[in-house]
Amino acid sequence: MSLLFNLVAKLFVEEGEKARFLSYPRKNPYLLADVSIDEDESSNDEENVFASYWVFNPRSEKIINITGKKFPRVLYDDGCMLLGTSRGWEVFMRMHDSTIHLSQVCHPWSSSDASLKTIALPPFNDHFAHHSYKYINVSLSSPFPHQDEDYIVSVTFLGSKLSYCMPNRDSEWTNINIPFSCEKPRVVYSRKDQMLYLLPTGCAYLAALDVKKNKKNPNFLRLHFESFPSIPQHEWEILASCLRSDYMVESSSGERFIVQWYVEPASIVGDITRLDISTKRFMVFMIKEVGRYEGSRVTATYTEYIGDLCIFVGQNETFCLEASKFPGLRPNSIYYAGYGFGIYDISRKSSREYDISGFPTNRIRTLFLSPSLY
Repeated sequence: MSLLFNLVAKLFVEEGEKARFLSYPRKNPYLLADVSIDEDESSNDEENVFASYWVFNPRSEKIINITGKKFPRVLYDDGCMLLGTSRGWEVFMRMHDSTIHLSQVCHPWSSSDASLKTIALPPFNDHFAHHSYKYINVSLSSPFPHQDEDYIVSVTFLGSKLSYCMPNRDSEWTNINIPFSCEKPRVVYSRKDQMLYLLPTGCAYLAALDVKKNKKNPNFLRLHFESFPSIPQHEWEILASCLRSDYMVESSSGERFIVQWYVEPASIVGDITRLDISTKRFMVFMIKEVGRYEGSRVTATYTEYIGDLCIFVGQNETFCLEASKFPGLRPNSIYYAGYGFGIYDISRKSSREYDISGFPTNRIRTLFLSPSLY
């Protein structure tokens, strides 16, 4: 059964010479589906252009079309890539000089002039970023980088490379080569441990890096999985033939999970991520306390119950929210976009795909935008 999209909601209204947004609260997750720039040669605004957005609200299950929204020229002129999202912020890279910019311009509620301001970071000093943008993952240590003097921005690329920067202290990025395969590496900043964790391909290890104490030498923590589900052998054989993507996520209370996403190989066309692909299965493992010394073992236990939490998996930094704080969200579920687009019920082990027949053509990465206070 499909979850049908409701009618398109218009958020943008005119009020005299000022524009404001209505109906949807600031604290809300969204899927950013499409952004298009509206060329207006008659505009006298030298700092901004105007954009149209299509976003999906998982609480109301509505497609929202936002038009006439200001978009900073610094993120448009001379080419600019959206690398990813983390803790309510988008991370852009300007192509001509590799400078990194943080912004909240893509959020539906970001209607004020303050949201048009960007935070400029040092340029990447590694040309590899230009050739691996499809597999870039970003993570911020704080949802308030404009207020946090010690915030950290970390980026991973295709291959075995981790880069991070403390913008208020560093004039350049620190690059670290990880000595094992990271086909699609994903970095997560743990606010509980105040450390960076890198989950490599295959989930054999976690790379743990204490940026403030040990800038270039991560510890490697062996991952041990236990209490796998009891499923027939032929089901295991099917899963073994699937493409598996692995994600790590930390809740606001410090609980950590590893999410394994299984997709049948026939569903993937080259390197293209598509929204109209079905998903075979998810598995969720709860991580026990992480040791801080090299060679320690980390245990991850299979679970079919994560309580009131729901997890958002896409090409964004994976995040989870308490469903009870966001009426309309489904607890103990995974919202996913990329290899299919829908909701997975963890306890029932079943997916419900959205009907995307009326969905706009996807031109960007399939990114969930987390609430700004996450």
